Amino acid sequence: MPDINFISNDSHHAAERWTSRVLRLGVWVSASLMIFGLLLATISPSLIVPLSTNPSLGNLAEHMFSDTFDPVTLMFAGLVLLMFTPILRVITAVFGFAVERDWRFVFVSSIVLLMLIGEIVYSIFLKG
Repeated sequence: MPDINFISNDSHHAAERWTSRVLRLGVWVSASLMIFGLLLATISPSLIVPLSTNPSLGNLAEHMFSDTFDPVTLMFAGLVLLMFTPILRVITAVFGFAVERDWRFVFVSSIVLLMLIGEIVYSIFLKG
């Protein structure tokens, strides 16, 4: 007789599947942006515009959707996406566990999300 602990329930593991997809997608897209920026910088070094300071997210979005592709901006966008991937993973976990009605993990994931948001707010606005 098969052990029921090893029988996979698709609806039970939906949160894990979605969080792994978010992590994989975040890593692949950020790596693609960085590699594309590096290749663009190698092919045509005249496009490299060194940044004097770290751009804000608004400046980064503005440069990403401009007419020209700046290799430094592409690589910077890849790094920013890579830094935000764990936060997206926690957000996905909160929603995934809520769909599964696993309220204990919704609570724990929400606490982790609040801690991450608090760290970001502290780093950007309070620490200076």
